[in-house]
Formats: sequence, structure tokens, C-alpha cells
Amino acid sequence: MKTSINLENHMVLPAGAEEPRGAARRYTKHEQELSAYAATERRLYAVPILRERIADSREELAELETLGVEALRQHSMSLVKILRPGIRLTPEEVHAAQMAELRGRLAADEREMRKMQAALTCVEDDPYYQALELKYFKNARDPEVAEKLCCDPSTVRRNRARLVRRLALRLYGAQMM
Repeated sequence: MKTSINLENHMVLPAGAEEPRGAARRYTKHEQELSAYAATERRLYAVPILRERIADSREELAELETLGVEALRQHSMSLVKILRPGIRLTPEEVHAAQMAELRGRLAADEREMRKMQAALTCVEDDPYYQALELKYFKNARDPEVAEKLCCDPSTVRRNRARLVRRLALRLYGAQMM
């Protein structure tokens, strides 16, 4: 006996659409490696900026500690994060909250710098380590780096990528394997 199939109710879903909405997407090993590599590059580019931010935060914290409550007049822009409508705080409470917020931000930045320094220490003996410093910390282009290292730009790119993968492995662990 032949049965008819209502095609309207048997549509084929496009590839990848089989997962229910909101389900976590499963990434391939290659996608995970690319993601960790890109994240490592972003973190490397951020190192010089973080160094400056840490110095600025330390200077601001020293100023807040020295001036005490009087610092509120000079740092009024940072009060927006602390003050909320309907909440009344004494100047001392506002100052303490401001200092706590700054200390927290400084601690997070310093923690990131320690992680990056530890990772960079793992590759600093490599002959192409300077390629990382020049590219990410001094914004040098590959031909400039190649000229400094007396090699071909493709050699610079290949060895820099190798070092970034090693850093990614140090920073992200098994996700890179």
C-alpha cells in the first residue's frame, strides 16, 4: 500500500539548523585554535596599553590617598559609577568607594600583566622573540621586523605565528590542543 507524504511537514533543515535554539554551538578543533590565536594576539596588542593604564591608575590612587576627601573635587567624573539616585553617601563613603573601585581595576590590570609576562617568559629565549616585541609592542610592520632580524618577511610571519601559538597554549591550555 502506498502512502502519500505531506512535503510541507517534512522540510529538510539547512546544515547546522538541527540544534535547538539557545543550544551551545560546538566548535571544531581548528575553530578553537583560531579563536585562541586571535585572543592571544589581542592580549599581546593590549600589553603596552595596559602598562600605561597601570601607571596611570597607580598615580591616580596615590593622588586619592594623599588628598583624601578633597580628591572628590578633582575626580568628579569617576563619581558617576559610584553615586546612584536615591542613595545618600557621606563624602568619606564616596571616597572609600572610589578608592575601592580604582584598586579593583588596578588589581585586574596587574593580574593580566602578570599572566602575559609569565607567558612571554616561556618564549623569550627563542631567536624570533624580538619579532613579537616589534610587532605587538612597537607596531612594526613585517618588512621592518625582517630587516632588523636579517631574514625574509615570510620567515618572520611563520616564526611569529609559531610563537603566538605557543603563547596561546600557555594562556588557554587544552583548548589549543
